[in-house]
Amino acid sequence: MKKIVVLNGSPHEHGCTATLVNEVIKGVGSQGTVVKSYHLSGMTIKACQGCRACSEKGRCVQQDGMQEILDEIASADGIVFATPVYMWQMSAQLKIAVDRLLPFLRPGYTSSLESGKKVLLAVTQGRTETSLFRHYFEHVGNNLLFLGFGSYKILIAGGTRQPEDLVNQTELLEEARQMGQWLVE
Repeated sequence: MKKIVVLNGSPHEHGCTATLVNEVIKGVGSQGTVVKSYHLSGMTIKACQGCRACSEKGRCVQQDGMQEILDEIASADGIVFATPVYMWQMSAQLKIAVDRLLPFLRPGYTSSLESGKKVLLAVTQGRTETSLFRHYFEHVGNNLLFLGFGSYKILIAGGTRQPEDLVNQTELLEEARQMGQWLVE
């Protein structure tokens, strides 16, 4: 059975980012796929303290909502990192969670993750020109490769200030569903 984990870094539980993620999930389908979604803004996740205890223990020593997420990611086939663009980059909520992925990196810069975990960076932004911040998300994708995640794709929805702004973007919605299919292939 396939498993997809969604980390939604938007502070708006039912906003543009959630609307985009819902289309991705439609593409995943329901046949034998489990989707675990986390709305990070509603969780208690502390910032990484840089103590490096995780490199020795293989676990973060902080006891908060991130412990469950780390376990789910370890057993997932695909991960969706979803975020609105804030200050030309991912939201603070998602950035804290990404910083806390350090337990997957072992001494010698090897990864404890099983190879082949696909990653989708699902991004919403108010600006219509979707190439504006793409370089930043390419950098994020490459960092995730370094941590041991598998191939990644980037889906950027521009001109999204309200969830309704996505409704008329039929090509984008179809692309989102195709990305969901890709995650479980």
